[in-house]
Amino acid sequence: MHRRRHESPQASAKTIGSGLQILRLFNHLAPEWTIPDIARQLDVPYSTAYRYVTTLEAEGYLVRHQPSGTYRIGLPLIELAGVALNQLDVRVHGISHLDHLADVTGLNANMAVLYEGDTFHIAYAVRSAVPRMYTALGRRSVAHCTALGKTLLSELPFEEVRCLIETYGWRPYTAKSIQSFAELGRALAEVRERGYAVDRGERSPGTRCVAAPIRDRTGHIVAAISVSGPHERLPEARIPELAATVQEHASMISYRLGYDDADPSQVAPLA
Repeated sequence: MHRRRHESPQASAKTIGSGLQILRLFNHLAPEWTIPDIARQLDVPYSTAYRYVTTLEAEGYLVRHQPSGTYRIGLPLIELAGVALNQLDVRVHGISHLDHLADVTGLNANMAVLYEGDTFHIAYAVRSAVPRMYTALGRRSVAHCTALGKTLLSELPFEEVRCLIETYGWRPYTAKSIQSFAELGRALAEVRERGYAVDRGERSPGTRCVAAPIRDRTGHIVAAISVSGPHERLPEARIPELAATVQEHASMISYRLGYDDADPSQVAPLA
């Protein structure tokens, strides 16, 4: 009688880790993968990658696209993502304010948090008159190249910001993207002084973005919201007016999270 061989705890942990590595390969820039490409990315034999992928497929986490033979993310991951989004207090309390912000400005509105040196979009409101640009849930952008990201970085000690850059790199998008610590230091100091950040073509040529911070009851920045659009709809002369509107909506969300800017004890120290 043959007994079923069980994996050791170490082998099981390695298998789970490899499965998670595969899932992390999928993003907005690379939404589909073949097994040979996955094998190369993980530096494992094709047979090993095939075993991992087919297991994920059997559980529904990956789906094979028949015409191309590539694999895509499955519906169970969307379900899990929905659970995670609904657990974010800042999103739950802020989504209605984000919609209102898009309505009153006529621009796209976004909400993001900081994750691994990137802005991670957790909510958005799109107005049909403005191109969608970068509004998908879960989309990531290099933090120091965006108004949202500069807002989120502005409160951190600069050595922590430097560590993030050294870990993940500058990764510029355009010629206007920040690519030096001196320039970044000046930009973050400006954000702290004004209370809002501006992106003038740093993420995408011809677009502008204005962002402001959202604070929790301790006074720390936990997220940021912004409005964005092409430069003809967001001219330089309109930035101060838009900044005030974005700050107002960010303050309303912060208030719902328990932050009171009239209470000195809740104001977090600047970096």
